[in-house]
Amino acid sequence: MSNIEINDEIRRNFHLFWDNFPSPVMLVHKDRTIIETNKAGQTLGCPVGTRCVDIGEKKHHAGCRANVALREQAGVREVGYIDHLGIVMDSYWIPLNGAEDLYVHFGIDITEFAADRLIPKKCEESGNNRGSCTGA
Repeated sequence: MSNIEINDEIRRNFHLFWDNFPSPVMLVHKDRTIIETNKAGQTLGCPVGTRCVDIGEKKHHAGCRANVALREQAGVREVGYIDHLGIVMDSYWIPLNGAEDLYVHFGIDITEFAADRLIPKKCEESGNNRGSCTGA
């Protein structure tokens, strides 16, 4: 684990705002070290002190938008089908105001609410074999 200094106020505020959020949420350093996780993240086993990009296969992190969020110092949203999980994820990378090296990252499983065009299996069942239900 890298030696990252984070003040206690940021840690307390992270837990104050995110501990009751129903999906895993992580406070992450720009080097991808997980600084804190909320209760759902702890239950899931998000390992504090580990780099998030070192969890699972490298290809699973191809859609990461942390660099964009940190460079622009603005929240970034990405909605897409996560093949290895079989779900549609509504994902966010949100830099902390005043702490340019930190961001909050979370994703919400929205599969039950997602349009059929976002779910490959539903596309196949509809007879569309072009890779997306949009016909592209």
